[in-house]
Amino acid sequence: MGRRNMVLNMVGFSIFAMAFVIIATEATEYTVGDGFGWNTPTNVTFYQDWATNKTFLVGDTLIFNMTGNQMVSDVSKADYDNCTKVVSGFAGTEGVTVFKLTLVTSGPRYFICPIDDDCVRGQKFSINVESTNSAAPKPHHSVISQSVGIFATLAVYLLTNAL
Repeated sequence: MGRRNMVLNMVGFSIFAMAFVIIATEATEYTVGDGFGWNTPTNVTFYQDWATNKTFLVGDTLIFNMTGNQMVSDVSKADYDNCTKVVSGFAGTEGVTVFKLTLVTSGPRYFICPIDDDCVRGQKFSINVESTNSAAPKPHHSVISQSVGIFATLAVYLLTNAL
């Protein structure tokens, strides 16, 4: 009976380990600016500060919640640095508009609002999108903390049942 329990525990642990790998590489949705949304900030570094501590991977999605006369444009580094008033992008309308952009390629990305002086006032940010094909993918922080809790619970269960 003891050997059977050990085999069942190993099977359970293997299933858990596979689930951890799948969860750890799952895509994340980021709401740009969190609760503030995509609006003209009062702090010129607001959006860059928002993006700084995040790891963006291919497959993740950026959600832009816009109110009123707003626009988001995915631009070149030169247009980003100069806050160029480009005419292409996704524009908001009256009320709240939601625009979702899935990151499909790795590398640097630059986003601005080209309306009025919104970009100069800080409605812009840049990110580096990392490939999910790297040898050691970087799981998102919330997944790590959840997984540690699940792993600890499973370890306690396995240890108490093995004794």
